[in-house]
Amino acid sequence: MKNTFPLKVLLPLALGVIVSIAILVFSEFGYRRLDEANRTITGALEMQTRVNDVMALVTDAETGQRGFLLTGDASYLEPYRAAVARILPTLVELREAVQRNGSTKERDGVTSLSNLVGKKVNELEATLLLYEKNGREAAFQLLDTGIGKRAMEDIRAQVAALSNELQASLSTGTTRWRQDIEFARFGMVTMTGFTVALLLVVWILARREVALRIEQQQRALKERERLERDVSSRTTELSELSNYLQTVREEEKSRLAREIHDELGGILVGAKMDVAWVKDHMGARDPSVTTKLDRALLMLDEGVEIKRRVIEDLRPTLLDNLGLGAALDWQVRQTCDRAGLSCDVNVSDVDMELPPAVSIALYRIVQEALTNVVKYAQAKHVDVELLRTADGVSVVFHDDGVGLPSGAESNILSHGISGMRQRVRALGGDFTIHGAKTKGTTIEVHVPLDAAAPRQEAGAAAAPA
Repeated sequence: MKNTFPLKVLLPLALGVIVSIAILVFSEFGYRRLDEANRTITGALEMQTRVNDVMALVTDAETGQRGFLLTGDASYLEPYRAAVARILPTLVELREAVQRNGSTKERDGVTSLSNLVGKKVNELEATLLLYEKNGREAAFQLLDTGIGKRAMEDIRAQVAALSNELQASLSTGTTRWRQDIEFARFGMVTMTGFTVALLLVVWILARREVALRIEQQQRALKERERLERDVSSRTTELSELSNYLQTVREEEKSRLAREIHDELGGILVGAKMDVAWVKDHMGARDPSVTTKLDRALLMLDEGVEIKRRVIEDLRPTLLDNLGLGAALDWQVRQTCDRAGLSCDVNVSDVDMELPPAVSIALYRIVQEALTNVVKYAQAKHVDVELLRTADGVSVVFHDDGVGLPSGAESNILSHGISGMRQRVRALGGDFTIHGAKTKGTTIEVHVPLDAAAPRQEAGAAAAPA
C-alpha cells in the first residue's frame, strides 16, 4: 500500500522548508552586512587612533623644540627627536589603514595631513638649524614670522576635518550594525516560530506513526505467537512421528532378524546336514562328487556367516543377551578390524541394566559414527567410552580423522547427524558433536535414565494412534 502524506501536512512542511531557506539566505546576507559594518567601525577606529597619534607626535615635537629654544637646555631635544622619529612610521600606518578601509575623501585628507605634517617637521628642523648657525635671536625671528603657528593651525584643522569624516563613517557603521542586529533578531524569532510549528506537526505525525507501529507490532506479535504455537505443535508431532518411525524400524529389524534366524537359519543348517550326509555316503564312490559337496558345504558355511552378520546388523544378539557394554565392544572391534583401524574401548566400568530403548539408541549412534569414520574421516584410531553418571549414561566417541567441514554440525541435510540427534532427543538427552579440520571429531551423548523411560513410553503409546 502506497503511503502518502495528506495535503494539509505537506503544505506546512513545504512552506517551512521555503521559509527556512529564505531565512538562511537573509541571515547570510545580514551576516555579511554585519561583517562589513564591523570592518568599517574597526577601520574608522584604527584610522582615528593613528590620526590622534600623529597629532600627539607633532605636538610633542613642537613642544620639545620650543622648550629647547626658550631654555637652551639640550634635554628638551630628546622628546623632540623621539617624536620626529615616530612621525613617519605612524603616517605610513595611517596611510595603510586608509587604503584598507577608508573612502576616497579620507584618503585625500590623509594625503593633505601628510603634506602639512611634512612642512611642519621641515619648519621645526629649519628653526633648530638656524639656531645652531646664527644663534637664538635668528631662530626667534623665524618664529615671529608665524609660519610655525599657521602650519600647526592647518594641521589641527585637517585633523579635525579628518576626525569628523571618520566619526561620520563610524556613526554609519554603528547604525548599520544595529540594523543588522535587529534583522538577525527578527530572523531568529521568525525561524523559531516556524520551527515550533513544524515540531508540532512532526509531533502529531510521530504520535500517529507510533500508534500505528504499536498496533502493527501487536498484530505481528500475535501472529508470531500463533506461528510459534503452530510450529511447536508441528515439531511435537514430527518428533513423535520420528520416534514412532524409529521404534517401528527397530521392531521391524528385530522381526526380520528373528525370521531370518528361525527360517533361513533352519534351512541353511538342514541343507548343510543333508549335504554332509550325502558326502559321507557318496564321497567314497566318486571323488568328483566329494569335491562338489565340499564346495557346497563351504558355500553353506559362508551363507550361515552372512546370515549371522545380517542378523547382528539388524538386531545384535549381544545387546539382548550380554548388554550394551559387550555389544559396543564387539561392534567397535569388529568394525575397526575390517577397516584396518586401531581402537580403544572402555566399557568395563559400566555394569548396569539399561532400558531397551536406551541400549539400542546408544548402540545405533555408535554404529552410525563408525560408519561415518570408515566412509569419510580417513582416521587411524578410534576411542569409545561408555560411562555411568549420577543421573544417567554417557557415550564419548572420538576419532583422529580430518574433522567436520564447516557448518556440518547444523546442516539439516546431514541425515546421519540428524538421526543421532533425534534419537537422543527422543530420550530427553543431550547430543553434541564438534570437530576441527585435521583435529578429528568428537561426539558426546548423555541420556538421563529417569527421563528416558517416560519419554519412550509416551512415544510407544502414541504409535498406535
